[in-house]
Amino acid sequence: MEKLLSCRRLGYDCDFDACGDTPAETLQTATDHARAIHGLKDLSEKDVERLREGIRDSFCVPKGGYKVY
Repeated sequence: MEKLLSCRRLGYDCDFDACGDTPAETLQTATDHARAIHGLKDLSEKDVERLREGIRDSFCVPKGGYKVY
């Protein structure tokens, strides 16, 4: 099952959802987003652990949605 980490779930006023096939992939996407968008340049181990704890099983919708046939 895919993994999801939502900025909003972590307390940010942001609609970004990091989605991946594995927790590691999801965490990488989330940390890239946190650095680029939220300006968190130096993530502490505590920050990374908080991100890990926020990862949930999910069904992720591909970017652009689904094709209607």
